[in-house]
Amino acid sequence: MEKNNTYQKRNFYNDKDSTVIFLIALFLPILISLLFTLIANVIEAAAGLEGDEINSNIWYLAAYSLVMGIAYVVLYLLYNKANRIEYKAINLNFKMPWHTYLIIAVIGIISLFGVQYFISMIDNLLKAIGYPLNSGYTINPTDGGTFVLAIFVLAIIPAITEELLFRGVILNGLRGRFGDIGAIFMSALLFALMHQNFQQLIYPFILGSIMGYIVLRTGSLVSSMLVHFINNFLVVMFTFIENTTGFSLAIEGWPLYLIGTVLLFLTAGILFIIDRYYFAHKNRKNDEQIDKNIYAPKLLYISIAISLLLFTIVEVTNIVTNT
Repeated sequence: MEKNNTYQKRNFYNDKDSTVIFLIALFLPILISLLFTLIANVIEAAAGLEGDEINSNIWYLAAYSLVMGIAYVVLYLLYNKANRIEYKAINLNFKMPWHTYLIIAVIGIISLFGVQYFISMIDNLLKAIGYPLNSGYTINPTDGGTFVLAIFVLAIIPAITEELLFRGVILNGLRGRFGDIGAIFMSALLFALMHQNFQQLIYPFILGSIMGYIVLRTGSLVSSMLVHFINNFLVVMFTFIENTTGFSLAIEGWPLYLIGTVLLFLTAGILFIIDRYYFAHKNRKNDEQIDKNIYAPKLLYISIAISLLLFTIVEVTNIVTNT
């Protein structure tokens, strides 16, 4: 008798998996944020506190980030279990040559310095046209304890949990529908839209594109986790240095626009050289297992429309409340 394959696990993702994971990942932060806001309001009312004393508290922010990270991991585990997908489908491969790790670290560093000043240019232009810049509440490291906490909350947790979903599931699932290049940019777009903030739209898209590219070149999700961690770690480190010593890498005036533009093109050139002379042949592992789901395109486009609607609501609210 022929064995029934219905209950066999699959070791790949399709575009339906990508869409469902994105939709859930889009609404999870909203739901968790509402829950934390409710808890904060109750505590503030009971303690007689005013303003956002709870929302801006470092431990409140750390707890929110930790819960958010746990939620993403639980989503990943439950989805794989419910759909009988092997966990190795994300290609979490640590067995890369040492020089590949070195190249990945270089990419992580230049991704920050090569793009950050360009993003500062965009922020200045937005500010010039009257757009209300809003960095939101975040952990601001001012001593050794808060520095370590910030690294854990802002660098380690996102590097693991966000990469599991966006470069682990979503990127790989979109390859069958859009091909490698299309999947890189589409997953980066979804990653940017997930942040639900116009000010934070361009940088996540660029960084998400770089991380998607490096995952497909190395064939390992570890590479994007490392780039993500290095990027966020450097931001935390330089914030800590500025808070404790006053030293800042910020540039103002016309030099910002010159340096930002030059560094952006220089970064693109370096990445091209690395791709041309180091990643000479892209990794084709599991290409034969790429799958298309015939129902996914409509659902994917609907999910993008939903994210754009939420994005618009958030932006209009931000503009109205800050003008």
